[in-house]
This record gives sequence, C-alpha cells and structure tokens, in this order.
Amino acid sequence: MIPGLKLGSLPAGDRRRRLLDRLGWLPVNILQAFSFAVVCLVLIPAALLVHRLTGNCRIPLWMAHRWWGPIVVGGGLARLRVSGRQYWKPNRPFLVVCNHQSYFDIPVLYSALPAPIHFLGLDYLADWPGIGSFGRAVGTIYLSRHSSYRSGKTVGELRDYLLEGKTTVVFPEGTRSPDGRIGPFSPILLAAAIEAGADILPAAIDGSHRVMPRGGSFLFRPSVVEVRIGEPIPTAGLHISDRRELAGRVRASVCSLHEGETVGVPGCVDYPAMAG
Repeated sequence: MIPGLKLGSLPAGDRRRRLLDRLGWLPVNILQAFSFAVVCLVLIPAALLVHRLTGNCRIPLWMAHRWWGPIVVGGGLARLRVSGRQYWKPNRPFLVVCNHQSYFDIPVLYSALPAPIHFLGLDYLADWPGIGSFGRAVGTIYLSRHSSYRSGKTVGELRDYLLEGKTTVVFPEGTRSPDGRIGPFSPILLAAAIEAGADILPAAIDGSHRVMPRGGSFLFRPSVVEVRIGEPIPTAGLHISDRRELAGRVRASVCSLHEGETVGVPGCVDYPAMAG
C-alpha cells in the first residue's frame, strides 16, 4: 500500500481501495514481472530447444525443478516452508495428490518436492502460448474436461507414467479454490494409481492463494507458502471399484495436513464425493 493513504477508512470492496492497493504494489509487481519475463524469454525457449534436440523430457524437467520453479517462487517474493520430506522415497513412483489454490502451486511443487515431477493439467492450458509448449516439453499430461473418451485415455496415460516410474502430481478438485479451502475430490484419477499399484502421496499447499489469488490477473502478493507432505497411502489389493472410498481417505489426509496450517484460510469444504 502507498504510505500516507488512509485505505483503512475505505470499505474492503471499494473500487478506490483496490486501485490504490494495486498502485502501492506496482514497484513490487514490476520486479516480479521482470523475473517472470526472464523465465519466459530464457528458460522456456531453452527447455523447448533441449526437448527438440534430445526428444525426451528429462533435461527440461530437471530445468523446471532446479531453475524454473525456484526463480518463479523467488520472483514472487514468497517464502517456502516444506515439511514431511521424510515420506519421499527415491526411485519410487508416487501419485502425488494435492489441493489446488493457485497457478502458483506448480512452481511451488517443482521447488518443494525433492526430485523432478510430472503434472496432470487441464486441456485448456495446452493452448496457452509458451506455457502449453513448455508443459509438453516437461511431460505434462493434459486432461479433457468435456470428453469421457479422452478422459479415459488420460487415466491410461497417467497409469503408464506411474508404471514407468514417473512421479506425477494431480489436483483432484479439478479447479483452483476461490478461498483456499479444499473442495471435493474426483475419484477418477485415483484409478490410475490402483491400476499401477502405486502408492499415493498426499500433500497440502497453504498460502499460494495469497501470493497469486484466483482472478488476481497475475498480480503477486508476497506471502509464506507451506507445503506439507503426508504418509503414503498404499493401493495394493484395491480394485477400481474402491476408487470412491480411496478418494475419501486421500481427501481426509490432505484436509488433515491442511488443518495443521499457520497461514491462510482453515478448513475443508464439506461436499459430497464427486462422481468418477
């Protein structure tokens, strides 16, 4: 906020207050935009070039883990706190199941998890200039929200990733939370872990919605972002018909991790389980 301006006298939803607040953060956002531009103009083209030359995702994925994620998190002036890394097992593929607060979750998880990871994203992201190509270069799987046939193929692709030893992150809420609370989990993606016999690694993010809120037009606000990793949930012995019960167990674990927060909005939204 701009020093000397009495924003407290203006109602929270007042347009003047929002405008003055944005003007006050403008110098910070310019610095953040510069760091983001470095990522877009240097690291993303470099990753695309490496992918074209090598034909695989390993080096671009390493670049995202070691450079892209930390630069975006640092450029957002966010402080990252991570707990539960002892549950991560090297050379063991997990389906990482996490709540979804913000687009900022992706660089946060690239930075917080101990090794390069793949993501499952919604298909509209594949059409974003630069971002879609970068996603394909690092092996992102894209899920169609409007075609059950394509969704089934995506679950099969996710299963194959796990069988190949590729740890992959999914956001089973299907969209970003508007207020930081956790919504219902779709069971359909958990079927891939059951078919692959892969353990599920629950994780909770808190604070990323403060850094980059939904509808915030990419205007970052410095904050603490916490990532809490929980004890793995085995899928051995489960059948596809168990996926709804499994979704409930996983969501309960993520909610429990989230409720241990020190920043952000507490609690989970008590919705019925989603179909799938």
